Amino acid sequence: MSDSKEQIAATLKHAIRGEEEGFNYYNALSQATKNPDAKRKLEGLRDDEVRHKQTLMALYEKYVGGDMGPLPSDGVSALSKVLEGGRLKGLKSEMEFITLAIEVEIATMKFYQEKKTMIDDAEFGAILEKLAAEEQGHFELLQAEKDALGGNYGWFSYGDSAPMEH
Repeated sequence: MSDSKEQIAATLKHAIRGEEEGFNYYNALSQATKNPDAKRKLEGLRDDEVRHKQTLMALYEKYVGGDMGPLPSDGVSALSKVLEGGRLKGLKSEMEFITLAIEVEIATMKFYQEKKTMIDDAEFGAILEKLAAEEQGHFELLQAEKDALGGNYGWFSYGDSAPMEH
């Protein structure tokens, strides 16, 4: 299946915007936490979003080319609503922060899996499959933390106080 250049451009721009949102989310969380282990892990997730954006921009250059123009106002998930105005609106607990991150990683993983066949090109598909696998890894990491928090064992805060003190 092959979509038009315009559809490929729109899809990649949407994904690039989503990676920017992920960066902003993980960056805000890493700055908010006082726990050094949590900070390190959140910064790792944040840095993955930068790498993903660079990968998507390279795909855009290769398959679309030209000036990218403005990105859409929202990305792959509902994260833009939470980040509106640069604030993490309404989230109060570690569990809420992690639950949202899990939802974002699942949505992004599904997006990449669905779009990997949008053009008939093995390299394009392989890159999106790799991005989907990395998002799956993020999901698994976050799910383990959510499970640990539910059982009073903190992945971020092992041997320390609450990981994301406000």
